[in-house]
Amino acid sequence: MEKILNFRLIFFCFVILLLQSRESAAQFVEFAPVHREKFVPNSGLPSSARSLNQNSLPFWDDFSKGIDTLKWTIQGASHTETIAQNAPSIGAVLFNGVDQNGNPYSLQIRDQGESDFLTSKPFDLSTLGPEASASLFLSFFWQSGGKAEAPDRNDRLSLQVFNSNEEWITVWLQPGGDDLDRSVFTQEIIKILPEWQHEEFQFRFFSNGRQVGPFDSWLLDYVYLNFNRDENDLFYNDRAITQPNQVTLGEYTAYPLELLQSDQNGLWSQIKNEFLNLQDRFRAMEYSIEIEDTLGNTTLLVNDDTPFNPVPNSLERRSFLSREFDEVPVPLIAGDLVIKTALTSGDEFLFEIVNGDTIRYNSVDYRLNDTVRTKFPIRDFFAYDNGSADYAAGINQRSGQLAVRYSASEPVFLKGISINFTNASQANQPLDIVVWDEIDQSPILTIESSIPVKVPGQDFIYYSLDTNLRVSGEFYIGFTQFSNDFIHVGLDKINDNSSKIFYNVGGGWVQNEDVKGSLMIRPHVSLAAPFEQSEVPSAGYRIYPNPVVDRLTIAGEFADISIFDSFGRQIKLPRERVKDGEIINFEGQRPGIYIINLSSDTGSKSFRILVTK
Repeated sequence: MEKILNFRLIFFCFVILLLQSRESAAQFVEFAPVHREKFVPNSGLPSSARSLNQNSLPFWDDFSKGIDTLKWTIQGASHTETIAQNAPSIGAVLFNGVDQNGNPYSLQIRDQGESDFLTSKPFDLSTLGPEASASLFLSFFWQSGGKAEAPDRNDRLSLQVFNSNEEWITVWLQPGGDDLDRSVFTQEIIKILPEWQHEEFQFRFFSNGRQVGPFDSWLLDYVYLNFNRDENDLFYNDRAITQPNQVTLGEYTAYPLELLQSDQNGLWSQIKNEFLNLQDRFRAMEYSIEIEDTLGNTTLLVNDDTPFNPVPNSLERRSFLSREFDEVPVPLIAGDLVIKTALTSGDEFLFEIVNGDTIRYNSVDYRLNDTVRTKFPIRDFFAYDNGSADYAAGINQRSGQLAVRYSASEPVFLKGISINFTNASQANQPLDIVVWDEIDQSPILTIESSIPVKVPGQDFIYYSLDTNLRVSGEFYIGFTQFSNDFIHVGLDKINDNSSKIFYNVGGGWVQNEDVKGSLMIRPHVSLAAPFEQSEVPSAGYRIYPNPVVDRLTIAGEFADISIFDSFGRQIKLPRERVKDGEIINFEGQRPGIYIINLSSDTGSKSFRILVTK
């Protein structure tokens, strides 16, 4: 009995120490990749193959446009353009142990097993002649970890084929481990034996490792299956762009339209990208870079068939820059500028010459990875991020605070703040949206709120501010959390603005030094005050009562009414037309600040309404 009591005492002390260490270890940390999906909108497969839901030879996919659901069946695997390092071409498939909803396959920390799968649609190989059957090879590139967490020695990436006995058999297996170079893609080529070939042949890649979350990451790229090959057929008549375009205006990757006219001159960076020559010979090439408007019209030709000098060597990977430019034409309306980079490389369809005739295969179009388009938002917000939350980061401290520093070249009104919360299970957690003029001083605005449930396709949550708040120079935006759990906020790893991130977990503000990237918290601004200054509007409108419990009367001449909740979502409420306006029914709505936007021939005006119980 004494031994049991001593054991319980030791165990109790251990738990207390563990909890204390957790509190003392509160910090700002980075999490594993966020599951993202990108599917090819239109397949290049022949219509006959699409209708039969089958693949045909030659088969090639470099995932530069996404994952083609007419070629593949997907279970948990996702698409990425940022996690791979030194990829053969832009876009790769990520295997990282979470399902299609971003959830772990198991909640038991010790569980190991199969997780993500990428399975080809069937091939009919029963009609191959002896020569083609004996020369059928499958090649692909793989990488361990990339910019994500590398797989452990007990983890593995496997390739299986579905044979004529309707069995999946393993034909290739790669264990993880610290000795693997996470910056290198390795190419494999596997002979598809004649005894495996039948009318319903398939192959699949899958990962095996921890099932409790997005860990142990593998990357797959550039898959090619064809006959008339051998084990040395590892080169391709292909030149490929390998990453998204990188460009900033000052430090920003998005910029308010209202400020562009006066603030852009001389602040644009050169546009940067990279290519890889996948052929085993040199190739003269040129590149063009242009900026398009929302409708696809060219507004600025930055580079026009600029030759690469020196001529790219065989298998060479090279970064390149656009010429310098001072400004772009200011769009008439808010939208996205599109940065388009294109190689003039001589790439075309895969072809072979048979008896003097040239046969081209439309299923292998090496031109697909020669052009990349990247959006640069010109709307109402600043951003450091590229819009893609491939990672997340956060703090684990009740009453802890997280902030991002911004700077405006002239005084602006802060209309709202948008945040990309990446963990759907954290919906409904309370938090305060906070604005600071000086990070070590008291906030200039605090709004009680929460993390709402996202609607499908929604990345950012928009929090409308309930007052006219003018800022100039440097200011800080962020939130206070009321949980010891990590609140997951999107993190872009392409653009490193880590020095703009600050956190306070109880010991005072700390400037981030450890987590590299851009935190996805954005300020929305305007030059004019977003709200009417008076509680009783002077523009011919009467809005009463304010605060309102259930029914709000709006009197005056207007063409339309738009209603937005405190998260910036437009909502539809019951409305009743009366003699001098309308009555809006707020019965059953959550208490809080709502925005009423009234449109008329003279423009639109927005008003704050407080709904109470």
